Amino acid sequence: MKSTKGVVCRACRGLNQPGSEFCWFCGAPLRRRWFGFAERRTTGGWVVFGLKWIIGIAAVVAVAGGLYYAVDRYLLPLFEEDTTTGTSIVRTTTTGTDATTTTLARTDRTVRAGADRYATAAAISKLGFPEGAPALVLVAGNDYAQAISAAPLAAAYGGPMLLVPPEGIRDDISAEIERLSPSLVFLVGVSKPRTVTQQLEEILDEPAVTNLTGDDAYETAALIAEQLNSELESVPKVVIVPSDSFVEGLAVAPLAAAEGWPILLASGDDLPRATSRAMEKLEVESVLMVGTGAEVDLDDVERRMEDDSFGTAASVIEYADTQGMSYLHTVIATGDAFPDALAAVPYLALDKGILLLTHEGQLPPPMLSLYTENLEAIRTLDVIALPGLQTEPAGPSGTAE
Repeated sequence: MKSTKGVVCRACRGLNQPGSEFCWFCGAPLRRRWFGFAERRTTGGWVVFGLKWIIGIAAVVAVAGGLYYAVDRYLLPLFEEDTTTGTSIVRTTTTGTDATTTTLARTDRTVRAGADRYATAAAISKLGFPEGAPALVLVAGNDYAQAISAAPLAAAYGGPMLLVPPEGIRDDISAEIERLSPSLVFLVGVSKPRTVTQQLEEILDEPAVTNLTGDDAYETAALIAEQLNSELESVPKVVIVPSDSFVEGLAVAPLAAAEGWPILLASGDDLPRATSRAMEKLEVESVLMVGTGAEVDLDDVERRMEDDSFGTAASVIEYADTQGMSYLHTVIATGDAFPDALAAVPYLALDKGILLLTHEGQLPPPMLSLYTENLEAIRTLDVIALPGLQTEPAGPSGTAE
């Protein structure tokens, strides 16, 4: 029972007149309430009372501060979203199955699909090169054969690849170029090099622009190989891929880019004259043939070719694993079109990472096997424009909306 007009005895609960010091009913000393708090009759009582309140408030503040720190430090970072880059970052954990059974952190990053391939490539550039880059490679966004050979070039100069539409640099691409602020720009397969060069001069401060576009894709690849040889001083090996099937080229591109191996093109099972001349000029002694039956007159020839493109791609990835490439950083992108996967190659190559390719939104059996077998090794997993892909082994192999 509480009253604002009297003092309640704590011994017998009797209600006494305001101002009473002793209970009228049992004679016990009383405590009166000032502003809702019971008055202590002695100074020592008030000190104890005050200390209890101070300790209580301090405890509440400490608990609240601890909760705030825990949420800010551990909970919020589990899902971070960067609306400027179109990427989402989710940190998860994976548990090893060896004798020690350790739990290791894995960072899952997704790049949302942009309005088109050009916008998606810009988002990939932001993810891979957040601090800018000294160099940039601009490639034709609608011509795989012209673009694939540019991957080792971009990695050699430490910059990304951006896709350019036939009409030239549009506003969103211009904004990304300005953010990157490269001093050196290469044009590969660009349909309007003069227009693009003029646009670059308006965007950047006196950029050095080099056009590496030949009369056809085979000559473009040869020009890029010469540029690589000049930059790296030597090329111990070249890679030859078919010009008309991009899955094989995409799968081997991270390895070629990481090792500084030029990518040359075959026409079916034939070597065009431009490719043969490039090999002679580079004095090539070793070649990796991927997805083509073309004959090469060299002693050191490694050939990877299976019954279908994805089988060949898986074989290439297994080979890359033996050459120092690692699943620590893995990228998953569609193999049904070339731009998204190709744009991811330069930054992936800098980490010597692995590129896995999907078909119709799913990891096909050869790719799925590699993924599940090496899942525990992955510390960074980037999923490019595949919103419905299932990345946990317990679920389906992957679905896309």
